[in-house]
Amino acid sequence: MPEISRATYAVLGDLHGHLQLALGTLARWQRERGADFDAVFLVGDVGTFTEESQLDKATRKHARENPCELEFLTQWSVHPTPRWIDAIFQPLPDGRGLCCPVVMVHGNHEGFAHLQTLYPRRRRPLGPVELHSLPDVDASGYVKFLPPGWTAVTAQGHTVGGIGGMEPGQRTTRYHDMAYIEEEAVLHLKLHAPPLDILLTHQAPALMQGDHGSPTLDTLLDPPITRFWFHGHSTPVREPRQIENNTIVPLDDIAFHQGEPGFHGWSVLELDGPTHTLITAPPPFLREYRQKFWTRTPQGLLVHPDLTRWID
Repeated sequence: MPEISRATYAVLGDLHGHLQLALGTLARWQRERGADFDAVFLVGDVGTFTEESQLDKATRKHARENPCELEFLTQWSVHPTPRWIDAIFQPLPDGRGLCCPVVMVHGNHEGFAHLQTLYPRRRRPLGPVELHSLPDVDASGYVKFLPPGWTAVTAQGHTVGGIGGMEPGQRTTRYHDMAYIEEEAVLHLKLHAPPLDILLTHQAPALMQGDHGSPTLDTLLDPPITRFWFHGHSTPVREPRQIENNTIVPLDDIAFHQGEPGFHGWSVLELDGPTHTLITAPPPFLREYRQKFWTRTPQGLLVHPDLTRWID
């Protein structure tokens, strides 16, 4: 395990395909804050579809009005990756300088036929792995996948655990089996995980969000296994809540709705030994990235305003 040092992490709510909006915007935010992010964490519904046959009904519906819903399919899963995507992760001044790991757990709107090929379900590591060794999700390996029940350690020595999916039986729509919380993975974290600094789940525990949360996840609060718990999915309760020594942080989606980005899915966590700073507010310049300011390529692809100079 690396020695624990001060770190700054960004944690985002459901992307629903809007990876440029998320990561392109974070690249600017870290410069304006005067501190690079040490990692970016995503709490599911990233929209990791790699073939049209994987699309669920809800994603197809939203994509008719908002092509960003299919951004992973059309831009991140292709070879070669578009230059404007590469530019997000290239160091300054040749790129936008987001040079840190990006790690996701899965939601219930994902390309599961793709995700299930990325890890052996029966060979869960007993201890934390390094972030860079996690499976690649996109074609260029910019986004890493934290499988259910796995733990990882950041370069700054902080431990992270993940549980993707939602509680079975709560929605009438039938999803892929992987879309549901794996009880075995929850028990693995409960019994075998080291004390966590950050827990990422797609859904909240029921103790936080009531009927919108997962009773299966409540076991991770008795006693709490983590200092900070971030979740997305459904957030009628939006304010962070303290349960014993665990701070639970709800994150809404950041996707465009009628051209406006979501404002309640952004957070920054600064850890410095036993002290911390938690910010649950969007970048102050977020309205500059409304969808009407994006560029459409001749092929119909939407490009983030900060990335247009890399369009061929």
